[in-house]
Amino acid sequence: MHWQRRRDLEGGKELGVWLLLDDGTVDTELYVESHEYRGGAFDVYTATPDGEWTHVGTFETPSAAFDAAQEHIQESPHPHEGF
Repeated sequence: MHWQRRRDLEGGKELGVWLLLDDGTVDTELYVESHEYRGGAFDVYTATPDGEWTHVGTFETPSAAFDAAQEHIQESPHPHEGF
């Protein structure tokens, strides 16, 4: 398995998405999301194809949220393709 960043975002609330892939099948998704549109901050979540969501944290700036996402990936036992 390895982490790969998605590059096909369409300008929604998702600022960054990484996929943990196992032979091309998604095992876990990692999201950095903006909730500025409703007066909120930035959240980092993981999700599984089974619909299990885990809140990693809430952050005041996108930079802090991306740092948390990077830390989550680096602490993973799986390699990543860039960041």
